[in-house]
Amino acid sequence: MLKADFHIHTEYSRCSNLKPKDIISQAKIKGLDVIGVVDHGNIKGGLLVKKIAGRKLTVIPGEEIKTNCGDLIIFNSDGKYSRDLIEICERAKQLNHFIYTPHPFDITRHSLDKNLKTIKKYINAVEIFNSRCYVNKFNEKAKMFAAKNKLVGLCGSDAHFKNEIGKSINYIYSTKFNLNKIKISGTNCKYSPIHVHLKSSIERFFKS
Repeated sequence: MLKADFHIHTEYSRCSNLKPKDIISQAKIKGLDVIGVVDHGNIKGGLLVKKIAGRKLTVIPGEEIKTNCGDLIIFNSDGKYSRDLIEICERAKQLNHFIYTPHPFDITRHSLDKNLKTIKKYINAVEIFNSRCYVNKFNEKAKMFAAKNKLVGLCGSDAHFKNEIGKSINYIYSTKFNLNKIKISGTNCKYSPIHVHLKSSIERFFKS
């Protein structure tokens, strides 16, 4: 059985202070075997965490792209994507990159919302629980969308700070991780305290 958190940011995101070594150590404390590390608009953090972790931890690097229609995560991104939603999806499919929709119905953030229907044929997985979504119906809508369209549903802590890592855990019934063959056997999802959004705003202010 593997434990995974598919949504963690590093200090390469302006709203996070997480250093790669701290992510690795906290992930091990939480008993995680797999982590998805993404940053806003760049792939540096994910690649660095993967390099430092070595074989200690399975790290899926990627980026969270602010597209013209909402946020979209691309795992194994090469960092050369445009901001056009359809162009991104078509290119990702050509390159066999993994398309993951974060907080898709959270209208308080840059979510895809109604645009999900446009790209559902491209989606590899939907984030059905995000620990930073404080209106439960946003997560519930994501869960229903994934089920209705028979898409893989994953949970993510959306961690920007150390104590957020592992807030959302996915249990994978396997001893060897394969991103393209994920089968979730259970989850343990909790909300982060609401003040983390304020902390991210302060972090962003001092990095601007």
